[in-house]
Amino acid sequence: MTRPSSSWHHVALVAGILLVALNLRPAVTAISPLAERMHTDGLSRELIGMLTTIPLILFGLMGLWAGWVGGRFGLARAMGGGLLILGLGCFIRSAPGELSDIWRILGTIMIGAGIAVGNVLMPGIVKSRYPHRVGLMTSLYSTGMNLGAALGIAFAVPLAAALPGDWNTALAAWGVLALVTLLIWSPQMIPPPTVRPTGHPLRGVMALAKKGRAWQIAIFMGFQSMVFYSSVAWLPTVLQHRGMTETQAAWWVSALQIVGCAASLAAPILAGKFRSQSLWSSGFNFLSAVSLALILILPLKWVGAAVIGLGIGVNASFGTALLILAVRSHDARTAASLSSMAQAVGYLMASPGPWIAGLLSTTAWGWNASMGFVVVLGLLASFFGFLAGRERTLSLDAEEAK
Repeated sequence: MTRPSSSWHHVALVAGILLVALNLRPAVTAISPLAERMHTDGLSRELIGMLTTIPLILFGLMGLWAGWVGGRFGLARAMGGGLLILGLGCFIRSAPGELSDIWRILGTIMIGAGIAVGNVLMPGIVKSRYPHRVGLMTSLYSTGMNLGAALGIAFAVPLAAALPGDWNTALAAWGVLALVTLLIWSPQMIPPPTVRPTGHPLRGVMALAKKGRAWQIAIFMGFQSMVFYSSVAWLPTVLQHRGMTETQAAWWVSALQIVGCAASLAAPILAGKFRSQSLWSSGFNFLSAVSLALILILPLKWVGAAVIGLGIGVNASFGTALLILAVRSHDARTAASLSSMAQAVGYLMASPGPWIAGLLSTTAWGWNASMGFVVVLGLLASFFGFLAGRERTLSLDAEEAK
């Protein structure tokens, strides 16, 4: 991939990166605010849970291959393919008819695969195009991802009320955003890829899998992802059980994501100024764990403050995790392979999190058990975040030469 040769190309690339990032969450996060409507219309709780869990599994499974696909076809072209799959998946997931449940599963699989490509390739694109501005660019695209998640939550109910077809059309609307972004991204796909890897498609991942350092980063990615998806999936319900209305709960979850945008913007910039990111990645996850505990025990009038603390913690942690994938990689190829490994392991770890949290809510301890489980995950993420952030760079060339 060549660097932008003019200020216009630079602006177009930055805009494209931000728009791509904006697409990587709303098709998933829009499910949570609409879950009760979907259940009322006849969808089982199990199917609704699958629509949230399947993308996480695909993030992991496709994450193993996305790095190789990026090297084979070029990072920008592979990203364009991911956007196309994501957009079509949104439409297929909302297809009507007697086989609608089958279409929902198929579309959700496509959504997960398309997002997985973006998740994995973005650190490599940033590393190759902006090697001296990794912290800044990581901040921008992680903020875009968090903003997209917030938009998915905030606009789910209004879109369902405004569009014909209720929640079905509201979910399909995110496919329009993906295809518009593909058009804007398409100029980046014109330069041909300069490297077409040969050999086993998972060669880079297998080389890094021999290093304990890479596993520390991958496990950290898993625990912090479990905290994010488990809390976002059930927080609206938990807040309603604490005494909030549906509207109040949705507002606070949206506020969580909006505040998180600022946190995800600031965290990689701040953490990137230090040679080690250990204290940052550990501290942000500890904040998440404490905030979740406070949501359960504080008086209702103070619960909103704990939600804001959770928003800062989970989103700053995610931004720092993306920074670690880039700054702990020697070059763009290593960044893509490390991202493949870390996100594959991480999202496969995270995928059962919302399901386990939901299952625990059926016990005698109810939602206290569910959120207590997520508090423990936050503490584990804090521990592995400290290990993952330590100063040391991984090099794929060095590992393959051994």
